[in-house]
Amino acid sequence: MKKVQCIICDTEVLIDENTLEAKQLNNNPIRTFMCGECKSRLDVPKQRHNLYKEKDEFHIEE
Repeated sequence: MKKVQCIICDTEVLIDENTLEAKQLNNNPIRTFMCGECKSRLDVPKQRHNLYKEKDEFHIEE
């Protein structure tokens, strides 16, 4: 298990060393880690935009 820290909320999380994310963090020190809660908070606007895009409710009137 590898101990990593979220860059937004500073919580420490244990992840398995054999996962792709852990290997990427080992090989590339510039890469950062975000916990699941922070990822979901940041994905909400993207999901909302995609929802409007699918429903064709996002119109620009000229």
